[in-house]
Amino acid sequence: MNKIVFMAMALMWAFTASAQSELVASYNEGVEALQAKNFTKAVEAFENVIAKGADAVDDAELGCVTNAKQYLPTAYQGKGAQAASAAMKAEKPEEADAKFAEAVDNLTKGAAKATEYDNAPAAQKINALLGKVYQAQGATAFNSNDFAKAIEIFAKGYAADPKNTAMALNLAESYFKMDKYEEGMKVCSEVAALPSPKYDEAIGEARAKMNMYTNNQIAKLQQANDLDGIIAMSEKIADKAVASRVAVQAYYLKKDYDKVIELGEAAAALQTDPEDISAVYFNLGSAYNGKEMKDKAVEALKKVTAEPYLTPAKAALAELTK
Repeated sequence: MNKIVFMAMALMWAFTASAQSELVASYNEGVEALQAKNFTKAVEAFENVIAKGADAVDDAELGCVTNAKQYLPTAYQGKGAQAASAAMKAEKPEEADAKFAEAVDNLTKGAAKATEYDNAPAAQKINALLGKVYQAQGATAFNSNDFAKAIEIFAKGYAADPKNTAMALNLAESYFKMDKYEEGMKVCSEVAALPSPKYDEAIGEARAKMNMYTNNQIAKLQQANDLDGIIAMSEKIADKAVASRVAVQAYYLKKDYDKVIELGEAAAALQTDPEDISAVYFNLGSAYNGKEMKDKAVEALKKVTAEPYLTPAKAALAELTK
């Protein structure tokens, strides 16, 4: 578990003992506890300062309230991190679950307080840690093939930090393993839409999952001769590149060559992988061939560059150019 890194802040007693009010004294106790990593005591002290300082008018007390609001999310973060660390070290599953629950509770409160007090950087930092806690908690279920439980846990973590791509892809995989194709595709599509080049590795993995599980889904529907089911499936896929490629393939299998020709060029333009581009052009060229539009068929098939489509495309071209 990553250590908590505190914001650079001047944690000092700015008030002399003779001038301290009860509220100032409570604030100083919170500062001291935070420095000592006694996060439970720090949370209690800062919560007390904020509650009792609601009607404060003294400048010193108002300053304490302002600072307490700044430091309270950090105290909750530290408390949550300590619980998460204990969960990772726990020998019994029930002890680990209890500590994970404690970590989640404190980090959730910390993120909420940071948001309430307009501290967006703190909220983002705490939510990132919350995502990692859910990721660690869900790993046991995932590795034990308890994908229903993994989904329950990972989904919460993904909501906290959608840019935790490792967890997001584990969530997608869990959905796929539970035959929740649409849910898995939605998560993969969201990962694939993250900015490049920062997320290129995750984007590549997300696209690989989409292709593999889409092919599996198509194979099931093909085996049932449910080509309309494949078309309906394509209409629910969020990723336009995948959706258009699936639609072109389904219409080709239905021998609806006019529809393949209508969709083909636009579908090819959406693809980024040479194999996917080749898949669309192979279907498009084959559709033109089925319509006895020889020149168009040759033009499309010449754009096929990758296997497993290249070899049959070359064979078709040889026949068409005799």
